[in-house]
Amino acid sequence: PGTAAPEAPRVAFLFSGQGAQYVNMGRGLYESEPLFRQILDECDAILRPLLGESLLALLYPVQTNGENGQTKLDETRYAQPALFVIEYALAQLWMAWGVQPVALVGHSVGEYVAACLAGVFSLHDALALVAARGQLMQTLAPGVMLAVSLAAEALKPYLNAELALAAINEADRTVVAGPPAAIATLEAQLQSAGIAHRRLHTSHAFHSAMMEPILADFTARVARVRLQPPTKPYLSNVTGTWITVEDATDPAYWARHLRQTVRFADNLTALSGAVDLLLEVGPGHTLATFARRHAALATRPMLTSLRHPQEAAADLAHLL
Repeated sequence: PGTAAPEAPRVAFLFSGQGAQYVNMGRGLYESEPLFRQILDECDAILRPLLGESLLALLYPVQTNGENGQTKLDETRYAQPALFVIEYALAQLWMAWGVQPVALVGHSVGEYVAACLAGVFSLHDALALVAARGQLMQTLAPGVMLAVSLAAEALKPYLNAELALAAINEADRTVVAGPPAAIATLEAQLQSAGIAHRRLHTSHAFHSAMMEPILADFTARVARVRLQPPTKPYLSNVTGTWITVEDATDPAYWARHLRQTVRFADNLTALSGAVDLLLEVGPGHTLATFARRHAALATRPMLTSLRHPQEAAADLAHLL
């Protein structure tokens, strides 16, 4: 008698959030993979009138020795669309290669890629919303985000009206967001207490009270697009568990999503019973690292799609 073919592993796609972007991310794929190039070209054409310039020109500049391109790509209005288009194109490429995800999860703006792939937004509408989101955020006062090696409960005494718990990435790793002066005070407190912390590569205090001035405008902007029930399972940063039809199709949910805590550690817990393999679909390996340190996922295989050139160089130097 024949033996049954082994079942394909259940794969989850993980979509990175802001701070992971860098100039030339995915350039090799853009030059060598027609499908990846076609999708980026299509997205660039849709975004150009919304951004006022070509996103591709920022991603893949002719001159790469200056820092101007990276400086612009660090601006929220460009960073968020750039991450979306790279992650969306990578996901389409993986699926064209036969890797079909059974679950999707994004971190902050990464949830828009998950929702788009699940059919909540059309590609055109998702790009318009991500561009609007980034532009509205860009109008706000600058803020700071600080990664802290503390559990959410242990962090509570350090928070106040200005400082928000922006993300719970792991059981003992959180992110605080707030105005620069309030974050500087927190840094001094953490330093004196011997608690590890570091500033993140962002321009604004996402998922904090500093986002509140744009919530009504963004809710109105989302209300102008057609929101459809998701056709693929994906996880909600807001609730920490699987998205519901009610939330996915509610414009107010997407406003809460940019203000409330990113419950990524809870997302990983929910994911642990549903998948065998995790694939980070975006630049770097931040989300795979969070997953690798999660007790319920530590033994699962984890793959990444792109590596930052500096990371690759560090790996090579270590091997040599």
